[in-house]
Amino acid sequence: MRLRIDATKAAAGTIRELAALIKDFPGESLVYRRPHHLAGQKVYAFGPQYKVKPAPDFYAEVKMLLGESAVA
Repeated sequence: MRLRIDATKAAAGTIRELAALIKDFPGESLVYRRPHHLAGQKVYAFGPQYKVKPAPDFYAEVKMLLGESAVA
């Protein structure tokens, strides 16, 4: 699962909140984040302990935290 994060708009602590959210939906899918910022784009993987079950409730929570365009 890939998540887009606009680093120019994300509040401090957003990654920490996202990590906690991932822990609430444990599963087998690896999670990658692709921050958008002035220096360009890179893809970062969360550690192996941050695997998620991509359920509709998870997607809804991610969209509330990161915005509608966050889920790729």
